[in-house]
Amino acid sequence: MVTAEFAVVLPAIVVVALAGLIAVTLFTMRLRCADAAQIAARLAARGETTAVVVAAAREAAPSGADIDVRTVDGEVSVSVQAAMHLPIVGGMLSGLAVGGSFAEPVEPGPPP
Repeated sequence: MVTAEFAVVLPAIVVVALAGLIAVTLFTMRLRCADAAQIAARLAARGETTAVVVAAAREAAPSGADIDVRTVDGEVSVSVQAAMHLPIVGGMLSGLAVGGSFAEPVEPGPPP
């Protein structure tokens, strides 16, 4: 009798555990994208070169992230986008898009 209930409940437990794992991974990647955008925006606002800004963002961002740095009307905005692939289906799906952005006003004066 117990075996039948266990056989019915076990797949549900596995699905819930997998959904929790995906949610934690997605949230972690979102935070890494936001942190990378913030680091890059602050460096760009200080007057660092684009190469330095992108290198710093790549170091903090998830692997394979796209980094976009723009300066418009005295404000630097950085957007970091990454794709999260699901653990089990892997390459069969294109993945979930995760991203973060940050804007910072350009600091006055000459660059350091």
